[in-house]
Amino acid sequence: MNKLCMYAIAFVLTLGFTACKSDDDGGVDCGEAGITLGETFAAYTANESTDNCAEYKTAIEVFLSNNCDAGDEDEEIANFYRAELESLGDCTFAGLICLSCTNSGERILVCRGENGNAFIDDRDIEITFERYVELSDCE
Repeated sequence: MNKLCMYAIAFVLTLGFTACKSDDDGGVDCGEAGITLGETFAAYTANESTDNCAEYKTAIEVFLSNNCDAGDEDEEIANFYRAELESLGDCTFAGLICLSCTNSGERILVCRGENGNAFIDDRDIEITFERYVELSDCE
C-alpha cells in the first residue's frame, strides 16, 4: 500500500480515540471501529484473500455508515475509503494483480492468484508471481 493509505489508517486510529460516539446512544464506538479498520487493513495487505477483503470492506462500511469520519477535515479520509470500497468491489477478485510481461519474446498478461502463483489465461503455471515477474520484463 502507498504512503497515503498508511497515513490515512494512522489518522483514522487517532481520530477514533478522540472523536468516539458513546455506547449509550446505541451507535458504534468509533474508537473500536477505527481499531477494527486498522486491523483488517493490516490483515488484507499481508494476505489479499477473499475473506480478508470481505472483512476489510465490512470494516470500512461500518466506519463510514456510522459517521466515524465526521468533520470537514476528514472529507479526504472519507473519500479515500469510498474509493477503497469501489476498488474492492465484491471481493471476488481480491488479490488479483495483473501485469503485461514479455517472456521468451512473447507478450502476455500474467496475473497473481490468491495462492501467490502466476496465472496465464486462468491457468496456474505453478511458479510464484514474484518469481515470474523477476524473470520477465513486466510493466
